Amino acid sequence: MNSPNETTKVYLEKYLKDFGKQSTVYNAIVEAITNSIDSIEAKRKVEKHHKGEININITRKKQLPLYAEDEINYDIEKIEISDNGIGFTEENRNSFNTLYSPHKQSNGGKGLGRMFYIKYFQDVTVESTFFENTLQTRFFKFGKKYDIVENEQIKESDGKMPTGAKITLSNYCGPTKKFNDSTDTFAHRTLEKILNYFVKDNYECPVITLNDGDNRIVLNDQIGDNPQCKISLIDDGTIDITYDGDKTETFGFKVFKLRKVHTQVSRIMLTANNKVVTDVKLEDYIPEFAEDFVEQIDDKNQKYILRYYVYGEYLDENVNNERTDFYFADSPNLEYPIGKHDIESKIAEEAKRKMKSEVTTRFEKKKEAFRQYVNQNVWYKSYLSKIDFDKIKINPSDNEIEAELHRVKYETDLERQDRAENILNTIDIKGDNLAQKIAEITTDLSATDESNLAQYMVFRKAALNLFERALQWNDLEEYEKEKLLHDIIFPTKRDSKNTSETEHNLWIINESLNFTEYLSSDNNNFTKSSDRPDIAAFHYPVSYRDGDSPSNPITIFEFKRPGRKDFINPSSKEDPIEQIARYVIQFRRGQLKQPDGLSINVAETTPFYGYIVASADGDVKNWLLEEKNMTMTPDGEGWFLNRSNINLRIEFVTWEKLLKDAKIRHKTFFEKLGLKI
Repeated sequence: MNSPNETTKVYLEKYLKDFGKQSTVYNAIVEAITNSIDSIEAKRKVEKHHKGEININITRKKQLPLYAEDEINYDIEKIEISDNGIGFTEENRNSFNTLYSPHKQSNGGKGLGRMFYIKYFQDVTVESTFFENTLQTRFFKFGKKYDIVENEQIKESDGKMPTGAKITLSNYCGPTKKFNDSTDTFAHRTLEKILNYFVKDNYECPVITLNDGDNRIVLNDQIGDNPQCKISLIDDGTIDITYDGDKTETFGFKVFKLRKVHTQVSRIMLTANNKVVTDVKLEDYIPEFAEDFVEQIDDKNQKYILRYYVYGEYLDENVNNERTDFYFADSPNLEYPIGKHDIESKIAEEAKRKMKSEVTTRFEKKKEAFRQYVNQNVWYKSYLSKIDFDKIKINPSDNEIEAELHRVKYETDLERQDRAENILNTIDIKGDNLAQKIAEITTDLSATDESNLAQYMVFRKAALNLFERALQWNDLEEYEKEKLLHDIIFPTKRDSKNTSETEHNLWIINESLNFTEYLSSDNNNFTKSSDRPDIAAFHYPVSYRDGDSPSNPITIFEFKRPGRKDFINPSSKEDPIEQIARYVIQFRRGQLKQPDGLSINVAETTPFYGYIVASADGDVKNWLLEEKNMTMTPDGEGWFLNRSNINLRIEFVTWEKLLKDAKIRHKTFFEKLGLKI
C-alpha cells in the first residue's frame, strides 16, 4: 500500500485526452477559486473572524493591434489566483498528488478538479505559506507525465508572508485557438459559475478581486440589490418532483437577474456542491425567453436576463467525477428515476410564472403574427388552431410561419386520409352505423378539400387582378402588349405536355378548358404552313380537344389586342372569323396533324367551336352585325354565329365581358373566403 508521500503513477497525458470533454477553460479557473474558498474556510476554523481575500491577476501578451484604432483584447498569457487561506499543508499537498482523493469528500470534492489545470495550461505552479509546527513555504510544479507534483521545494518561511497560496496558470493550451476574453467577460463567466457562494445562508464569501492591467473588478460588488449592480438575487424557492408513484425529490433554486453582457441569454443552471455542472437555454423550454427583458433604471431602458441556479441532494449525489455532467440522462430510467428534462421543465414553469406578463405579451404577439399571415393566406385558416404556439420561436418570419403552417397542414391532411382509409377498410356496408361512418369520412376529408380549394381560389383571385390590370392603359395611355394577356391565359409556345394545370388560366374563358386532352398555344405542332397567326401580332390560336373521337369537339381561340380594330377592314387578312374558319377547313381536310405526326381523327360530324376575344367599339359592333351577320347576346357584350356547313359555332366576346363573367362565376367563392371582389 502506498504511503501518503508516494506518487500516484498514472500516465497523465493520455488520461487528459478523455478527461472533461464537456469542460471549458473556466472549469480550471473556477476550480482554483473554489479551492481558495475552501482554504479560507479551513483558516476560519482556526481564526473565527478571518477576512478572506482572493486575488485574480491577469497578464496579457504584449502585442500591438494591426491598426491603432482597433479595440481588441490581447491574448491572456498568465493567470495568478492567490488567497490568504490555510495554505498547502502536508495533508493538502498529499491530496493533490492522489487522484480521486477523499480529502474534500464531505464538501462534494471528487479529487479530480485540479486536472483541469494541466488540461488547459502548459505550465502550472503552486507557491504556498502554511503552518505546521513552524511557518513554512512550499513550491512545486504540476507534471504531465506520471507525477502531478514535480520539483517540490519546502523551506522555513521568513515570516514576512501570512499563510495562503498562489496558483499560476500559464501558456493556455486548450482546444480553442485563443483565450482573449475581455475583463468583463472573464468576470461574468467566472461569476456565473460560483454565484451560489455569494448568496449562501449564514456565509460570508471572501472578497474576490480581478486585476487585468488597469482594469479592476471586485466580483462581490457585481452582486447586490442595487440597480447599478450587474447581478441581483431576485428570488428563491423549491420545486418537488414525484416519481415511482409516491416518492418525492425536492430541489432548491435561486433566481439571479443579470444585466446584459454581450451575448448572454437566460439559462437554467444545474449545480452540484455549489458549482455549475450543466446549463440549458430557457428558450429551449419557453421560446419567449429568447430575447432580453427590459427594465427602467434612471429613466433609461436596461436589458437583463435571468439565471436559475438549481441545487439539491439528488444533484450532489449523482454528479460525475469531473463535475462536468450528471450520471442521469435527459430522461428518467430504472436506475435514475428523475432526468434532467424533468428538473429543467419544472424550473421553466417557475420562470414562466415569474415573468408571466412579459411572456404572455410575447406569446400573443407571435400568435397575432400567425393570424395576420393566415388572413392573407386563407387556405391555412382551418389549421391555425392546430399550431402548438408553446414551441414556436418568438418573432417568426413569414417564411418560418409558412413552413410551420405547411408542416401542420401536411401532417393533418395525412392523418385525415389515414383515418378515412381505416374507416373504409373496416366499414360494414350492411351495418347500422354506415351513415355515421360516411359522415366521419366526409367531415375529415372536407376540411382538407376546403383548405385546398381556398388556396386555389386565392391563386385565381391574383390571376384575375393581374388580368384586369393588363386590360388597363399604361402610363402612356396605351394598352399592354398582346403577348402579356395571352401569357396570362396560356403561355405562348407551349402545349399541355409541358404546361401544368396550375401554369395557365384558361378557366377565365371557360371552366371546362381545365379538363381537355390536349392544348397547343402558338406553335407549329399542327402545321408547318406560314398560314398561321404572326407571333408579333398576337393572333395566336389555342386549340384543344377532349380525346380523339370524331364526336369530340375541337375548339379554336383567336385573341386580338384590346383597342385593336384593323381586322374589320375588307382588305385585312387578320379577320378572326375567317381565320378560325380557315383552321376548321384545314382540320376537316386532314391538313393538320397531331404533334407526333399522326392524323387527327375528324369526321363530317365533328363539331367545332371558335372563340374570338377582342375589343368591340361602335365600328366593330356594326361590322359584326352588318357584315358578319352575327347575333348579339342579351347583355350586348357578345355575338355568335353558326356555320352549319362546316359544323362551326363562333362566339365573339369582349375582354371586359370575359373579366366580368369570370368575376361573377367566382363571386360566391371569394365572399366565402373573405376576399374582396
